[in-house]
Amino acid sequence: MMAALEETAKQSRDNCVNMSIHERLNDALAAINLAIQLFPIDAEFYLQRSITYRKMKKFQQATDECLLVLDKIGHNEEHELYSQVHKQFVLIYNECALKCLQTGYYDDAIELLNRALTYYKTIAELYINRGDCFFAKGNVSFALQDYEQALEIAPQNDDIRLRISDVFFTNAEQHYKEKRYQESSKQLTKAIDVNPSIAKYYVSRSRVKYLTEDIRGAQEDIIAAILINPLEDGCIEVLPRLFADTTLADVLSSSLTKNVKEKLLKRHVPLAIS
Repeated sequence: MMAALEETAKQSRDNCVNMSIHERLNDALAAINLAIQLFPIDAEFYLQRSITYRKMKKFQQATDECLLVLDKIGHNEEHELYSQVHKQFVLIYNECALKCLQTGYYDDAIELLNRALTYYKTIAELYINRGDCFFAKGNVSFALQDYEQALEIAPQNDDIRLRISDVFFTNAEQHYKEKRYQESSKQLTKAIDVNPSIAKYYVSRSRVKYLTEDIRGAQEDIIAAILINPLEDGCIEVLPRLFADTTLADVLSSSLTKNVKEKLLKRHVPLAIS
């Protein structure tokens, strides 16, 4: 009798998994509830119910199920479910944190991500998301630390590089507002070093170089911006100021443009104007 109940319960658990894959979450929950009613001693069923609750964004219930699993296995670190439960905690905290981030509860999101990082410190996404929280709060230094930590874990991730360069760009814009043009230029150079394919960084650096009377540098940057994205705000409008009595065609055919293009291509920057 017990064997038959266990087999039926496992089939119901499998139904839950299949329904979850197809986003039939209410049906999935009903299936795993049935599995638990039929065979309540299997701790794995409660873990599956936690997964289902998490997918339904019912984070408190998902957490409670994980705690129940730990109780059922006696908090035994050698049990096969122990690491799975902790991975589930990380997913719950991360997804709940994202919901908090989207609704403006940045401190709550940071606290949740801190908890997740106590379990696993080698998941780049956790640092990215916490960095996004700090960035949204205006704490760019903490954001930068998290993004750089994420980049160490996932050095090929372009989204992380974009975030890091945007931190430098944000710093540069603040320095510009405070008329600290040299500092603004340094931050923009850092942004370009990390992510040389963003036209607006060159437009902004051209502006600050012009204000510091580095006309040649300003010209090179605006040419770089035009080559990368001629539709970027500020690209074409400043040409008369930087290249008096010179047409765009003349600028693009100049030796200066040739040199700028060569530098960009060496850095594998995709160009809109080749």
